[in-house]
Amino acid sequence: MASSSCSSLYDVFLSFRGEDVRKGFLSHVVKEFKSKGIEAFIDNEMERGKSVGPTLEKAIRQSRVAIVLLSRNYASSSWCLDELVEIMKCREEDKQRVITVFYEVDPSDVRKQIGDFGKAFDDTCVGRTEEVTHVWRQALKEVADIAGYASSNCGSEADLINELASNVMAKDVKVIGIWGPAGIGKTTAARVLYDQVSPEFQFSTFLENIKGCFKRSFGNDHQLKLRFQEKLLSQIFNQKDIVVRHLGGAPQKLSDQKVLVVLDEVDSWWQLEEVANRAWFGRGSMVIITTEDRKLLKALGLEANQIYKMKFPTTDEALQILCLYAFGQKFPNYDFETLAWEVTELAGNLPLGLRVMGSYLRGMSKKEWIDALPSLRSSLDSEIESTLKLSYNVLSNKEKSLFLHIACFFAGFKVDRVKSILEKSDLNVNHGLQTLAYRSLIYRENGYVEMHSLLQQMGKEIGTGTVLGIKLLKLEGEEIKISKSAFQGIRNLQFLDIDGGTLNTPEGLNCLPNKLRYIHWKQSPLRFWPSKFSEKLLVELIMPNSNFEKLWEGIKPFPCLKRMDLSSSEYLKEIPDLSKATSLEILDLHYCRSLLELPSSIGRLINLEKLDLHYCRSLEKLSGCSNLEKISGCSSLKELDLSDSGIGALELPSSVSTWSCFYRLNMSGLSDLKKFPKVPYSIVELVLSGTGIEEVPPWIENLFRLQQLIMFGCRNLEIVSPNISKLENLQTIALCKHDDVPEMSYGDEVFTAVIVGGPDSHGIWRFRSDLNVHYILPICLPKKALTSPISLHLFSGGLKTIPDCIRRLSGLSELSITGCIILTELPQLPGSCLSLDAHFCRSLRRINSSFQNPNICLNFAGCYNLNQKARKLIQTSVCKYALLPGNIVPAHFTRRAFSSSLTIDLTPRPLPSSFRFKACILLSKVSFHYLREQNVFCRVRGKQNGLTVLYGSNQIHHMPCLGTSQNHLYIFEDSFSLNQHFPEAEVTTFSELSFLFTVDDYKALVVYGCGVRILEVLDGKETE
Repeated sequence: MASSSCSSLYDVFLSFRGEDVRKGFLSHVVKEFKSKGIEAFIDNEMERGKSVGPTLEKAIRQSRVAIVLLSRNYASSSWCLDELVEIMKCREEDKQRVITVFYEVDPSDVRKQIGDFGKAFDDTCVGRTEEVTHVWRQALKEVADIAGYASSNCGSEADLINELASNVMAKDVKVIGIWGPAGIGKTTAARVLYDQVSPEFQFSTFLENIKGCFKRSFGNDHQLKLRFQEKLLSQIFNQKDIVVRHLGGAPQKLSDQKVLVVLDEVDSWWQLEEVANRAWFGRGSMVIITTEDRKLLKALGLEANQIYKMKFPTTDEALQILCLYAFGQKFPNYDFETLAWEVTELAGNLPLGLRVMGSYLRGMSKKEWIDALPSLRSSLDSEIESTLKLSYNVLSNKEKSLFLHIACFFAGFKVDRVKSILEKSDLNVNHGLQTLAYRSLIYRENGYVEMHSLLQQMGKEIGTGTVLGIKLLKLEGEEIKISKSAFQGIRNLQFLDIDGGTLNTPEGLNCLPNKLRYIHWKQSPLRFWPSKFSEKLLVELIMPNSNFEKLWEGIKPFPCLKRMDLSSSEYLKEIPDLSKATSLEILDLHYCRSLLELPSSIGRLINLEKLDLHYCRSLEKLSGCSNLEKISGCSSLKELDLSDSGIGALELPSSVSTWSCFYRLNMSGLSDLKKFPKVPYSIVELVLSGTGIEEVPPWIENLFRLQQLIMFGCRNLEIVSPNISKLENLQTIALCKHDDVPEMSYGDEVFTAVIVGGPDSHGIWRFRSDLNVHYILPICLPKKALTSPISLHLFSGGLKTIPDCIRRLSGLSELSITGCIILTELPQLPGSCLSLDAHFCRSLRRINSSFQNPNICLNFAGCYNLNQKARKLIQTSVCKYALLPGNIVPAHFTRRAFSSSLTIDLTPRPLPSSFRFKACILLSKVSFHYLREQNVFCRVRGKQNGLTVLYGSNQIHHMPCLGTSQNHLYIFEDSFSLNQHFPEAEVTTFSELSFLFTVDDYKALVVYGCGVRILEVLDGKETE
């Protein structure tokens, strides 16, 4: 069997503990494999007790499948464990298939290393390093997570072994899954693939619309399976009257045939459960499955690389599809562009919708298109609806209900919010969301629940029976007046979403439905809360920009309330007692300018995670208790925004030190705040702009999780502790007396430093300050940056000299000072530097550094004031390349020409087999369009032993973007081989060398001149 594969020497590699399985189970497995022609590698003859060596590693890698027989004493052998590590490595790197058999051992014991299995493992770990035992544990956890066979679940060992052999053989059958929502083109894609590969198969069939042709009835579906097999065989063998009398009929006829089968629109496991046993088909067969339910493909055991997820066409592609059906071409007819784009948007880029709508509009005049649009906007075409509804109809009642909830209200909501709002319903939300996603009816994107616009439209049309929710969009110039008892008869209402200004309630409201879970009402005209409303089910109360002056008197029960948003309610003066809203997680009161105080009950909100009091200007100290003291009991608080508020006392409660989840604090605009706030070690983001803080204290080193420290407009800031450099997680720092300015502005006051790299090679550190750069940068530079490989970027319009601390960066590989427009001098740089970008440092005159690293890249483009000494230093430096302003090729390039090529006449003489040369080209920008980075090419020809030979340059030379119309010099080194075309010649002689220089964008850049200096290794010295 293995001989059919050129890449695999064995079909199976068996990993086992001999004392557990060798005499019984293993011998039966080997016997069954031999009878089926399965070539297995068993390391019986290899010497145990040594580490897994190259021979065994090679055997594992040359096997198609690895079978791991996990038994009670498997982990008592370090050999087995090392073998397992190698197998899991092959699974990860080579995508090798691994089959697990749990023989008289529980998978959880293997995963957690507990029970008898765990004891054996612990004994084996004695004397081993922590690194080795960690690798073993990880391998055991990974292998235990692979769905496999458990001997305790099989009827007999014979059944298990037979199934194992079939599983190994089945992988000779290729299975491809095509997955996506209804109408996206799965059948079309399968048909294209079928047409491409069917000539390679003697027998093939395309079974269309299986879910429509083979609907499962209640009770015994034996007859349905027989009918399915009859249909499959009839189409494969092109015979009409095939009768299948038992479920083994199809496998008997197909097991030795190479067939191609497409199972289109599969929607139930029963349609696949027989096909899942790929032993049905002969070796080399292919099965293509299209489905809307990804779970079916996962149940089939397909890997990610065997499942193709259909993607929606891009907007431009969607327009082309519509136009093909509407106009018979890929673009709209004249004067139909706007209409075609609108119809494309209505179809939501769904190919089915584009086809149906395009076909419907074909041949219509522009006026007929315009007349048809209102109907297309308001209702679904029957063909589109019937196709989409098939996916909806197979859902359970609870799944249908959840689908309608999302279609009508929650598309675009965060997943966690949907779960929270519907938590106390009977919809089984977690499972339901998973099912809808598997069936392509929703998709999750960046943590949000999304649904295609046509599915939303279908859901809204279906859900017009019982009114569970009301959603009113804002209509310009229109207003709906309602009476105070308008909601009295709508008892089942659960969701109310009103966009501002739509409803006018002159008398207010006296009641709201008691089943409401979600209220979202922007610009509510209500001044007082309705007197009749049982708030027991309410989860979210979102009423920003409302006219509330106060809500309710006394204490109301809000056992389910998690979110309360009354932001920008400018007349709101007080918040009611929230003692019984203990589930509240978010309280947003920002821009409630009239709010005088927080209720004392706020301290009882033990689940409160976010409190936003931004711009609550009227907050003040009342009744002897500060508003900050009132939040001392909010031990779950994660985010607190006090910016620009009148919060009163500025000392945080002492209990803050125990808030282990607290990670974000904003106290910006509190000008009376003089001392750095005492925050817990859990803090991650600290925003203190516009405060009166004078010092960043030494104890800041304790804030080891801090990632952002923002202090713009801190006019009293004078002292910053050097301990700030010890914060390894700090990524963003702003320490400025001036207010915030755009980061890339080159004002005199502010400088920006950015470090990329560090120990993990991925870190980014940003620092902005208007304090003296020579004082503040050495203090704040992270300690880890002093020795780690880093890139440093400095931006400043006021920087005259580079801070001395740059010299201490022993791992500095790249320095960018682009745009430091008044920088006049460049000091000595660390020898580790491989790139210097001084682009447009137009005041730069002196360079006190030497460049002798052959790999360094020097960019001095736009540095027009370089003195003669600096220019000569750059031009003669040993470097990978250098770019600088210039109008003439320097004289030390002894061979020069006023063109893009030059020829050197040589006296015939023997030369080394290869040598290097240094080249300089004079460039001028002749076009004013955007000029990107360029590649410079050098082509060399020579007369070698009397024949003209073309030599290959070793590399393409990268050149940064010029960004200026003035002339520049580009200098680089290269090398070429001389005798590669004449290996048999003992002596190689030259009489001529020719050089041609070109650039990528020859229309924008012209090579006006060039120079070459040939470098030769002779007696250990470099000479011409």
